[in-house]
Amino acid sequence: YSYTITLTGGCGNITKSGTIVVNPTNTISLTSAVGTNNQDVCINTAITNITYATTGATGASFSGLPPGVSGSWASNVVTISGTPTQAGSYSFTITLTGGCGTVTETVLLNVRPANTISLTSGVGSDGQTVCINTAITSITYSTTGAIGGTVTGLPAGVTGGWANNGFTISGTPTVSGTFNYTITLTGGCGVVTESGTINVTPNNTITRTSGAGTDAQSACINLPITNITYSTTGATGATVVGLPNGVTGIWANNGFTISGTPTQSGTYSYTITLTGGCGNITKSGTIVVNPT
Repeated sequence: YSYTITLTGGCGNITKSGTIVVNPTNTISLTSAVGTNNQDVCINTAITNITYATTGATGASFSGLPPGVSGSWASNVVTISGTPTQAGSYSFTITLTGGCGTVTETVLLNVRPANTISLTSGVGSDGQTVCINTAITSITYSTTGAIGGTVTGLPAGVTGGWANNGFTISGTPTVSGTFNYTITLTGGCGVVTESGTINVTPNNTITRTSGAGTDAQSACINLPITNITYSTTGATGATVVGLPNGVTGIWANNGFTISGTPTQSGTYSYTITLTGGCGNITKSGTIVVNPT
């Protein structure tokens, strides 16, 4: 505004001029996409840059920014950018400096933590050993952040599923072997996995290794039988019932041997039962002891 003072009365036409400049209040307005000033992001993930156009100000200050996020002012533009490194809800303030008026703008930024998964079933349940065709001890995990989960590497007959912030693995394995499984959480923040192992032991086995027919032989009383031998897998021992007097069976080093001299005539049906390991495994045979 240019003004002029004119004196009246007296002598002469006397005037004096001057100027008053009235500056408007500073302004700030969002120029990045609608909603960028109210973001929801994952921790350790870059935010969408937030920009504002300003008028009047000669700078700007920032308070309440999350760690990893910063603000700057240049050429009448405010820019907020960066990668938050700490979870939480942040309401931070931009305050224009210089120019006229106390002008502020509030920005909301919700930084979500990374998903988590932790074992809640017994210690060691995620590294268990079971017999084939026997139900495993259920393996359970608690999760945060995720909205689901998948699992790979389980044996046939065993499944895993996510519900209500928990993941459960259960079932009865129908194949033997060592199975390394991996759970991968879905949704939420971060690529979060958890691994474990299920060892499925096969059933014990027993196989005759002596000559054909030795497990159905005829022998004379008071004369040694032909030794009957078997190889075994899985078992830690074995018992036998039904042998004639004077004949015994012994398990050692994954083998079972029946030998001796029968002292009583008759037909004897024997049964070997493996102990330890997996399964109820038996093997039968016959020894006929002829009298003199």
